[in-house]
Amino acid sequence: QVLAGQGAERHLQGLRQAAIAAGEPLPEIFMDPAYALATHFRLCTVQVPPGTPRTPPQGPQGPP
Repeated sequence: QVLAGQGAERHLQGLRQAAIAAGEPLPEIFMDPAYALATHFRLCTVQVPPGTPRTPPQGPQGPP
């Protein structure tokens, strides 16, 4: 699903960005501590399909 652009996090990110662009307050889900924990990744490789013949990708890393 993620490789096809159908992951749930994409829709939530779109909602967040739309609210910011419109100058509206963020929906409550973005203030929930569980959402913050669920969306904090030290390394994100969701766009790299298995068997990709490249150097392993490295994404942004947050504090430990």
